[in-house]
Amino acid sequence: MAEDYQVILGELAPCGLDCSRCARYGGGEIKKLAAELIKRLEGFEKAAAKIGDFVPALKGYPQFREILNFFTQADCSGCRYGEAPFPLCAAKTCFKEKGVDFCFQCGEYPCERNRFHPELHDHWRHSNDRMKEIGVEAYHQEQKKKPRY
Repeated sequence: MAEDYQVILGELAPCGLDCSRCARYGGGEIKKLAAELIKRLEGFEKAAAKIGDFVPALKGYPQFREILNFFTQADCSGCRYGEAPFPLCAAKTCFKEKGVDFCFQCGEYPCERNRFHPELHDHWRHSNDRMKEIGVEAYHQEQKKKPRY
């Protein structure tokens, strides 16, 4: 059964990155899971302090908790619907100007408007070439099976 295209647009950025699995995405799993873990570990800082001498890894619990708190503050709505923190990405505005959902759908793709560093440029090209090859829905399903980072 084909996935709802609007759901896909909510999760995939115009450049092809999967916003839904990003640590900064406000509606993502990382934010939800971090909040759930904080809830389940409520009061654990006392236990971590007591047994830190026996379990050295727990000496870092305050920093771990700080990282979890950071993840719960995720508030990015993605390039498609808000202002994402990617100043070198032209796709976040270009897709609207060109009237496309993804870069590969533009007649000028691949263009030189994005000023990505080489690794991200290669990822952008691979993502869009892959969507063009197998379709947006299949690409979205494929992304769900891969780690985000």
